[in-house]
Amino acid sequence: MRKDRILPEEVLDGVKERFATSPPSSTPADLGNPPSPIIGETYSRSLDDAASLLLNILSPTIRSYVLELADITLHIPRWQLLLGALMSQYESGSLTAPSIDPSWREVEAIIGDSTCALCQTKFTPKRFGQKYCSQKCGDEARGAEIKARNKERDDFQRKEREAAKEAGMLR
Repeated sequence: MRKDRILPEEVLDGVKERFATSPPSSTPADLGNPPSPIIGETYSRSLDDAASLLLNILSPTIRSYVLELADITLHIPRWQLLLGALMSQYESGSLTAPSIDPSWREVEAIIGDSTCALCQTKFTPKRFGQKYCSQKCGDEARGAEIKARNKERDDFQRKEREAAKEAGMLR
């Protein structure tokens, strides 16, 4: 009996069985290198961060399209879309003729190394405009900024109350 629809569970089960039983294949390019480990859940966020960094280099219109395609249309992680596009190029034979934007050569020179505004450590920013080397430094700086704003607000309110008392508006 022929099915009209393929259930996602059937596809996933087939993929799991195939990867669980088949040995890793080797190509001439990786004969000298040890096989790469299967990507686990712990790397998922790092891979998505890396994909986002790469996508930030693209023009805003292309970046928006790629993000919409991965996040909304296909419901796959961004890194999978990027690797899938590379595989598609390889399979179609167009991997040897990539479309390279000349401005990409200048990205590393533009980004360069930065100095953390809090601890003065040199670091390579992960995104444009990054001021702090880590989340910890960013949190500490933000906490200090909040304390300064709160102190400024409290001083203003205190002076306002004193002025109101002098004017006889408060007791």
